[in-house]
Amino acid sequence: MRERTRVQPSSGGDIPRHVTEESWSVLRSDLQSATSSRFGATINGAIMTRWYCFLFLFCVISQRAFSAETAVLPLAAFADGDGIQRSEARIAGSTESGAIDSPGQVVAVYFTPANLQPAINHVARIRRIVEETAGFYERELLRHGFRERAMAVLRNDRDEVDVIDVIGAGQGGDYGKSDGGRIRDEVVPVLRKRGIAPNKSVILLFCNLMDYDPVGGTISHHSPYYGGGSHLSGTAWQCDSEILDPLRFRDLTPIRDGEYGDITIGRHNSIFIGGVIHELGHALSLPHCRQRRDESVRGTALMGAGNRTYSQELRGEGRGTFLTQAHALRLAAHPVFNRRMTGDLKKRPATRWPKLRIVAGEKSQIRVHGMVQADVPVHGVVAYFDPRGGGDYDATTATAVPDDRGRFAMQSGNLRVGDGELRLTACHVNGATSVRSFFYRVERSGQPDLSAIRVELELAAMVGSIRRSKLEEAEADLATAASGDESLMKIGRQVLDRFRDVEKPTSVNVDDLDSGVSSIGLSKLIPISESVGWLSPTYDSVPEPAMLLSIGGQYYAEGIYAHAPSSHVYRIDRQWNRLSGNFGMQNGHYGKVDFQIVGDGQLIWSSRGVGAGQGGSFDLDVSDVKTLSLMVTDGGNGGGGDWGVWVEPLLSRTSQDDSDR
Repeated sequence: MRERTRVQPSSGGDIPRHVTEESWSVLRSDLQSATSSRFGATINGAIMTRWYCFLFLFCVISQRAFSAETAVLPLAAFADGDGIQRSEARIAGSTESGAIDSPGQVVAVYFTPANLQPAINHVARIRRIVEETAGFYERELLRHGFRERAMAVLRNDRDEVDVIDVIGAGQGGDYGKSDGGRIRDEVVPVLRKRGIAPNKSVILLFCNLMDYDPVGGTISHHSPYYGGGSHLSGTAWQCDSEILDPLRFRDLTPIRDGEYGDITIGRHNSIFIGGVIHELGHALSLPHCRQRRDESVRGTALMGAGNRTYSQELRGEGRGTFLTQAHALRLAAHPVFNRRMTGDLKKRPATRWPKLRIVAGEKSQIRVHGMVQADVPVHGVVAYFDPRGGGDYDATTATAVPDDRGRFAMQSGNLRVGDGELRLTACHVNGATSVRSFFYRVERSGQPDLSAIRVELELAAMVGSIRRSKLEEAEADLATAASGDESLMKIGRQVLDRFRDVEKPTSVNVDDLDSGVSSIGLSKLIPISESVGWLSPTYDSVPEPAMLLSIGGQYYAEGIYAHAPSSHVYRIDRQWNRLSGNFGMQNGHYGKVDFQIVGDGQLIWSSRGVGAGQGGSFDLDVSDVKTLSLMVTDGGNGGGGDWGVWVEPLLSRTSQDDSDR
């Protein structure tokens, strides 16, 4: 049974805490809602008038104070009230003809190993947790101006959250934090017997894998605790214990947590119920991001560190957790929050960004403007400005709603010094997103270096000629594009120089190499076997139109495309001394992967958790290796965007003549 029921707000309420990123009309609605529920008839008209005046002055002062983070439209860090109305109208318009009943729903599952009993009172507690979760998302979407959004949850005939119990095949000690896939595989057959399609559902999977000692006052877990998914389906793995309950947010009983140390049961619930909501966000396709400075008066962004601050305001420990406007835009068209959806639900949008320009703004800011066009309408655009390091937890955002011609404009706040990635995301009315990524760097002076972006946007013709190994044509393309622009000419020549005097792609069998050859690029050597997780094996390029091999804004003429899971195996028969090169994530992609080099079945080198814009180098002794394998595996967050690349991998050896000297 699939129903949508409006969830009542939690006892924490929702008094608006800032006004700088919303229009006055949205603020007024938010304020009236909050005051009617919190103050009721005790506030008369005169007091309300003075309250509005105070907030208006606060809005003006705050806007000045946070001007570094928010600029006036059309270059804005947020979508205004009119923009949200356009976004709403575009989503609603997509269901005027050819619409379907939305298949999106959240399914609550409780997994218990074969030798254990479910945690005490698990059904009632899980129902309260799911209701709390739904209430948070619904209130936050409403606060941002998206009305009539109810989270669809699988319910029973009594309109209660249906908690599906699954008994595992293994014992408690058989499951660990990395066994999310194994547990899901054991859950899927049970769902199918119930008539639930796992590939059309968002599975909220509670694992009874916490170790709680009420006498000793200690708790820890060995449960999967992560999530991932698209607008069509997803899974969020959670850990459960008998003390996990929204009714205990204010419980100050001391407890020692295996990860967080000496805390209270109330804080434990903030962390792990906040974690439920956070990981469900990933299952709903949300990436990480942090709050902008103008948003921080509301507390901590859910998809940043907000999983640790949820409902902390109930204990007077902080401001709590909120949903950023960027993620409200993304969820506004998600099937889980809409009764009716466009018939193009499963369509993968073809998206273009004509007239796109990304330029340096004031101080350490970046401005983005242009057009977005797609065969599935776009109701919002989100930009993530993600500094290198820290995963994507510290990415800040800007948002815009395109006009009827697809035009939009936005700008970042002050960006951190160092390398970063800009992920420009189109939000489509069918719930899907299209992402285009760019590398940038902010100098110590605060000046953004957008050289890599200029190559992609302004020198696309030159890049195309380089891909075809037509360097003379590339020279002509550069001269045309950079006419009168010395800085662009310099950028283009730096790229072109990397491809001069480089051997054209060839395939060489190891047995055909002369013994006097002292080095060979691995991308030129024919492997024993090759496989990649997406598209087809590619050497000295990537299978992506108009793109060169690149890591962190640098371009390379030689390398191996290795989308995870990938394997490239070479026979080298102890004839080579060293293997050296670089590795990383191809520019424009945002996955996370593990790189491994294996010799004769033994791991000899690895680099784990390599994400967007990241990479490094290696230099290994392979003198005793007969069979060499280069492997790239999923970094634990799914295979989306896992475009690993091996750059300039080189086998080298000392000739016999040299060794005799």
